[in-house]
Amino acid sequence: MKALVYQDHKTVSYLDVPDPSIEAPSDAIVRIEKTAICGSDLHIYHGPSRSEMGEFTLGHEFLGTVEDVGSDVRRFRKRDRVLVSCTIGCGVCALCDDNLYSGCMETTQMGPVTNIFGSPLNPGGQAEGVRVPFADTNLFKIPDGLNDEQVLFLTDILPTGYMGADLAEVGPGDTVVVIGCGPVGVFAQLSALMRGAATVIAVDLDDSRLEKARARGCRPLNPSREDVAEVTKSLSGGKGADCAIEAVGSPATVQLALDVVRPGGRVAVIGVVAGAQVSIDFFPVMTGKNITLRSGIVNPQFYIPKLLPMIVQGKIDPTEIITHRMSLSEGARGYEVFDNHEENVLKVVMTP
Repeated sequence: MKALVYQDHKTVSYLDVPDPSIEAPSDAIVRIEKTAICGSDLHIYHGPSRSEMGEFTLGHEFLGTVEDVGSDVRRFRKRDRVLVSCTIGCGVCALCDDNLYSGCMETTQMGPVTNIFGSPLNPGGQAEGVRVPFADTNLFKIPDGLNDEQVLFLTDILPTGYMGADLAEVGPGDTVVVIGCGPVGVFAQLSALMRGAATVIAVDLDDSRLEKARARGCRPLNPSREDVAEVTKSLSGGKGADCAIEAVGSPATVQLALDVVRPGGRVAVIGVVAGAQVSIDFFPVMTGKNITLRSGIVNPQFYIPKLLPMIVQGKIDPTEIITHRMSLSEGARGYEVFDNHEENVLKVVMTP
């Protein structure tokens, strides 16, 4: 089969790779029908030469149709249309029982964040097919009447954005600052609004993204022209934000999130801060302000059942973030467009 394969720093190629096959009784084989490039894929794309890791198939946002199942799979059968969770849980360990599938004791034995599709350990879904371990835990049926693009982002970024609002405990009447208007930031904004936030301040340097945030009901803010802390105080009676959601993934924006919340505020970091240290002057910033700081890898298995009905009811339209559609064979160009912020790109969706 064909797949997008990471080979080296900013080198992705459309290559022949082995077809997936059943390796354990709990496996399923899924024929991919839609897949997308995620912002966190760019961390791999930007990585140094990884000759010690070998080449591997990218991608952790994908859906398709079941082609085969192992003898222990009970919930799915051939020809089922399914979503695939980006994180892989066994479904039976103590952490999976606690809805922390990203920390699954079975699938993270090689270390944290090793149970995500699109790595040497777990070949990804930017391909024509994929093997899904523990299929009964990590697959979800797509309801009739919904098309692929409506549900594709339930595999990762929609649950991630909602998790940001969840971790920040956004509630009715809150003033919320969302830092970053990329795909995850968009879904964090929508989630904060769904949870009853009175004011959602969308922070980004890209004016075209800010205009879209305005259209969905946010107060846009470009930090090159306005001071985030001052604007936030002016919109919250002088106290500061109740919650901040960081959806960029840099030490500077994590610090900004901590700065703009009021005493007793809640901060959620859902941007991927990779290869950098975040320095916090702990007593005055955290203890002195009674701030709650939370972060984590998403657990789609927990959030999909909560968010899917919102799509069915028309309360969320995830397709609003799609700006580019192309074939999987054009994937290398898709990575270039996404990486370079060309053509007002927000989300690239590919069809094998």
